[in-house]
Amino acid sequence: MEIAEEIRGRVTIVSARGRLDGETSSLFGERLQQLASKPEPRLLIDLSGVSSSRARGFRVVMAALKKVHAGKGDLAVCAVKGPVREVLDITGFTTLLRVFPERATALKH
Repeated sequence: MEIAEEIRGRVTIVSARGRLDGETSSLFGERLQQLASKPEPRLLIDLSGVSSSRARGFRVVMAALKKVHAGKGDLAVCAVKGPVREVLDITGFTTLLRVFPERATALKH
């Protein structure tokens, strides 16, 4: 998995590329935890480059969400495609996360 970061105003955009599953999620989760530890973190996770996922991979996102909320911040996900969206829907994570169809829309909120 490749991870890239970009800052737009107060928002840190984290883009992931590759698979998000039990094997690859630890590095991704560590970085999300570091970013979520900042004061009033504002994170946008762009999943447009994620080709496949498992529920276990999204647990790191949910752990980051808890930390972000504890720090009075915000976390959203954008550009979730096909099979990855199915995993989010099946696990019920879409009811807990703010999910936007594209990055530009997410940055407006």
